[in-house]
Amino acid sequence: MQRTEIIAVGSELLLGEITNTNARYISLQLSKHGIPVLYHVVVGDNAARLKETFAKARERSDFVIVTGGLGPTNDDITKTVLADLLGRRITRDEASLDTIARFVRSRGRELNEGDRRQADVLEGCEVLANPVGLAPGMWLDDGGTTWLLLPGVPREMKALVEATFPQKFSGATLVSESLRFYEIGESALDDAVSHLMTGSNPTVAPYAESGEARLRISAKATTESEANEMIAAVKQDILNRVGAYYFGSDEDTLATALLRELERRQSTLSVAESLTGGRVQAMLTAVPGASNVFRGGVVTYSDELKNRCLGVSLATIKSHSVVSKEVAFEMIHGLIQLTSTDYGLAYTGEAGPVSSSGRPVGTVYIGVKTRRGIDVIERHYPHQERHVIQERAAKDGLWALLKRVKKGE
Repeated sequence: MQRTEIIAVGSELLLGEITNTNARYISLQLSKHGIPVLYHVVVGDNAARLKETFAKARERSDFVIVTGGLGPTNDDITKTVLADLLGRRITRDEASLDTIARFVRSRGRELNEGDRRQADVLEGCEVLANPVGLAPGMWLDDGGTTWLLLPGVPREMKALVEATFPQKFSGATLVSESLRFYEIGESALDDAVSHLMTGSNPTVAPYAESGEARLRISAKATTESEANEMIAAVKQDILNRVGAYYFGSDEDTLATALLRELERRQSTLSVAESLTGGRVQAMLTAVPGASNVFRGGVVTYSDELKNRCLGVSLATIKSHSVVSKEVAFEMIHGLIQLTSTDYGLAYTGEAGPVSSSGRPVGTVYIGVKTRRGIDVIERHYPHQERHVIQERAAKDGLWALLKRVKKGE
């Protein structure tokens, strides 16, 4: 099954009413079995377009997975359209009908035709019992293409995938690990590891994110442990070259990495925010177990609250502007006095779109408190949208503190 395609059926997907999470989940599960996906397709509940989509998939793919359109309503037409394309009859599966009938009657009503239609399957298919729903899945080989039909309801789709994939696929296992980097651009990272980009197994692929860069290492082997050993060797090569910018793998975030380092040192953290308006504290508290390290913080958006909560001098604000190194210093100093934590971050800046401080939009000052004292970092993000300035400032502060903690400061 070298050429695999996933087709999601449903006009609600095209309208944006529902996000197509099914394709992502199925791709991730296939990757665990070493099966690459070449196409993701979304098509509405229209018979002509659906038949055209199925015909195209049949021409270019060895394995086609279809989600959606197996339910009881008149616009659930996946089975009838595919049956017409393949020249197969529609038959009623008695085992599925019995399951549906028992469920419906347990709800105190009689079967209707829509209920019965959910038991209809394509002639010659292997019927896949739905462990958490009514409409069964189908596995069908038409001589050139293998088809897997799954319900569109995510819970039912996942249950059928979990029940089916281990039985149908064996052999090679594909394992991946994403290495996450900060303060190095995608092109610089690409240059540093270009000698690895041409490999076929393992493979290394770069990705860019907001202020971050990522390298995904993928290895195919007969066992997961063998694939992990292949990845470990490539990972070490990468870290030998650009390890100074590495902060974690896979689902790690800068907040995750910082909290992990501080917890290892049995240290505490607090945050004071003006510019970022609570964004940094939200990043931290999104991490399970954050309370082991993060003690809390304040959002002091007005000059008055900076003065009242953090002891920032109104005279300092008047003489240097609220967006200044001096105010950032007094914010972090007052924060540590208030919270008595080992480490701290404080943010002040001009996010725009119009400057209210006299500083250029994109000017940011970040106070960083470590065991060695207080630093104030100055950053400039010119010509950026408000939310981008806030996001970049939040991450830059987390990264600045993380680097210092790793150095033992």
